[in-house]
Amino acid sequence: AAFGDLYQDFKDRDCEVVGVSVDNEYTHYAWRRSHDKLQDLPFPMASDLNRELTEALGIKRATGEADRATFIIDPHNVIQSVSVTADSVGRNTEEILRQLDALQSDELCACNWQAGAATIDALGQMG
Repeated sequence: AAFGDLYQDFKDRDCEVVGVSVDNEYTHYAWRRSHDKLQDLPFPMASDLNRELTEALGIKRATGEADRATFIIDPHNVIQSVSVTADSVGRNTEEILRQLDALQSDELCACNWQAGAATIDALGQMG
């Protein structure tokens, strides 16, 4: 739901959002129907029922379930950022947007950098 809330912010950065789980389409449908904020998600929810993507990304648990993970993938299909968390840890969509801004800046960004702040040049000087 949080990705849906900030969907336009992702689109403004030329970013596509796709939710993927190892659940089937019927489970997705039931889940979306049972939660008001999920009913009108503006992005697709895909199923990796055979777990091929989950396994290829290295997030398949021994039990067959998928780890909770977020990937930022560039237009050349190269993973630029990955975050894997425990099930009890919710994602921070603002942080994902911050990382996307940093990646799109094509600059070296300091800790806690925010869009519009100075970046670091190759010599370590603030730019």
